[in-house]
Amino acid sequence: MWKAGDVMSKEPMTVVLEKENKGVRAALLENGSVVSFYYQSDANDVRVGDLFIGRILKNRFSQVGWFVDLGDGQSGFLPNHKQRPDHTVEPDERIIVQVDKEERDGKVPELTEQVQIKGKNLIFLPFSPYVAVSRRLPENLREHFKKKVSEWCAPGEGAIIRTQAGEQDLAAILEEFKSLKGIASTLICTAKNVSSEKRVLRQFSFATALLNENHFPQTSTVIANFLINQDALPPNTKFIYKEHQDLFSYLNLESAYKAALRPYVPLESGASLMIEYTEALTAIDVNSGSTAIHNNWEETAFRINQSAAKEIAKQLRLRQIGGMVVIDFLRMEKDENRYQLLHELDCLTKNDPNAVQVFGFTRLGLVELVRRRQRCGLRDRFIQEEN
Repeated sequence: MWKAGDVMSKEPMTVVLEKENKGVRAALLENGSVVSFYYQSDANDVRVGDLFIGRILKNRFSQVGWFVDLGDGQSGFLPNHKQRPDHTVEPDERIIVQVDKEERDGKVPELTEQVQIKGKNLIFLPFSPYVAVSRRLPENLREHFKKKVSEWCAPGEGAIIRTQAGEQDLAAILEEFKSLKGIASTLICTAKNVSSEKRVLRQFSFATALLNENHFPQTSTVIANFLINQDALPPNTKFIYKEHQDLFSYLNLESAYKAALRPYVPLESGASLMIEYTEALTAIDVNSGSTAIHNNWEETAFRINQSAAKEIAKQLRLRQIGGMVVIDFLRMEKDENRYQLLHELDCLTKNDPNAVQVFGFTRLGLVELVRRRQRCGLRDRFIQEEN
């Protein structure tokens, strides 16, 4: 007899998909513990990674970018800094664009001309002439991969070698490179022959996209309360169909999901976090709560702030908080404690699949950071339901 807890505890990565009335909510688990919640609305069929043949509209926005007609009543926005440096777009021109960020807060999806065709071991860049290698690989291997892959690229092309490439031989990586380049070539050929705006490629299903964004584990499990295209899943991925209306409750995920929707987050020390969302940013306040201060405020504040930084790194990923984040840690006077706290926060967010950049303390004593935003998470669903 199948037991959900047994499956999720054995697999390094599990994706749980629950179909609702208006969309699909998803939970990503690592070794049985939930690390991220996602939400995909049925109302929006423009997803991160989708490739479109779009038409540049005439209504340029304040010299910062162009609106693009994607067909079927959909549109997106192409910022100037995400255009190809070797290409100047013109009104009514048809171009290949990729969805970089999904629609949120009433804003249309953000697009890029810097197309990426993603594989398990590398990412092919048909319009970006550079080769980069994951910093998680050893230095000697990085240099070896960079030299070899650069030889495979034609002028104007590039690639990003992912961490998983370190476990493959060069022949397997070359085979994948050729496959991804073939996809790009077909796409470019299609773009030359279409006469209308439309989506031309959705490379991954929702479940596969989540696995891809979280570094494609060697083995994984997808559990869903609806049938999916199993052929679209990566190799060595087990699919379990469980016809259960409340799958999150059945798998004991509902309490964690509801807790992640609440602004209040308790810490073991008796302190707490208060997380508040606005359209412009996310504000996180650290409160000492019931923690006993005694006589040494500096030491106590530093200890609470360290605990808060660990939980903040967890909550950023759990709730899929993206964009600008402002944190009001407990006040500390010693510079060495402030620098140590920033260093720890930076280290705690290094393994986040979405890049996090910690900027430091402002003049008002607040810590600023930015987390890359791609798809909708709990933060976005909370704002939608509030409105």
